[in-house]
Amino acid sequence: MADGIIYLTADFTAQPGTQTTATIERGPSATGPWTLLDTVNLLAEVGQYYDTGVPLDTVVWYRWTGMPGGRTIVQGPYIEVGDGTVLLKDPLRPWADLALSFCESPQAAIHRLCGPRSPDLIWVGFGQETRRADANLFDVYQAEVPADLYGRRKRLDGSFTIFSKSLAGAANVHALFTAGGPLLLQMPAVYGWTDAYLQPGDLTRDYIAPDQRLPYRRWQVPFTIVDRPIGPKQGTDDANWCALAEKYPTYAALIAAGVTWGAVASGSAVAPDDGYGLGPFGSGPYGDGG
Repeated sequence: MADGIIYLTADFTAQPGTQTTATIERGPSATGPWTLLDTVNLLAEVGQYYDTGVPLDTVVWYRWTGMPGGRTIVQGPYIEVGDGTVLLKDPLRPWADLALSFCESPQAAIHRLCGPRSPDLIWVGFGQETRRADANLFDVYQAEVPADLYGRRKRLDGSFTIFSKSLAGAANVHALFTAGGPLLLQMPAVYGWTDAYLQPGDLTRDYIAPDQRLPYRRWQVPFTIVDRPIGPKQGTDDANWCALAEKYPTYAALIAAGVTWGAVASGSAVAPDDGYGLGPFGSGPYGDGG
């Protein structure tokens, strides 16, 4: 399954001066227009960044601006190809992201098993959508009609439902929602859904099997569309301290394997190459990594 993440590395060592931080921007071409994504600290003038909110099936470019000095590095083109799954992602905790599959038919989707051989996490669908009015009416003395104070209608309130079929799947759903912050929902193009950040409301879990010892759960999630959150990321499935400690239980084991801090930051210490290629443009139809 696609993970909807672009993995970036920028090396400023060949640039004049000593860069200690860099801003990262994303745009539709090598000349922009650019949208600011984040600011990162550089380690030995090398920066690592994971764009967890990249739009699927869309060619994008990135511009790094190193400081001090304002030197720039432009990288691209990249494309993250969707594979028909639904991606529900925490922009600041990408290790908790979920990829949701589909049952074979709408009839199967309401069955408690959702198909015995179907994937563990299932996208069921959206509920009712509401575009709230942003208006207030005030009665005016001696007037037949009230005063009307109004503004732009809110974009969207709604809900969606997902299934988990195992205790491990339920734990993964809990891990994604437990931080309580906005999530990014990315859908296959057939839904006509534009990538959006959602603030989930109360998370409801139903035991959908008559025998509650069975692990099948239905999760209902009300949401409101909000702006993109900004903050430091906690790492991906590969680039986080838990995954590193699992592979290298001691510091001595890490040193004995010849692992560098750059490899730790990029995630290749846990999963070498990770299928993204080693060239500046990564893998895929626009890349040089295979």
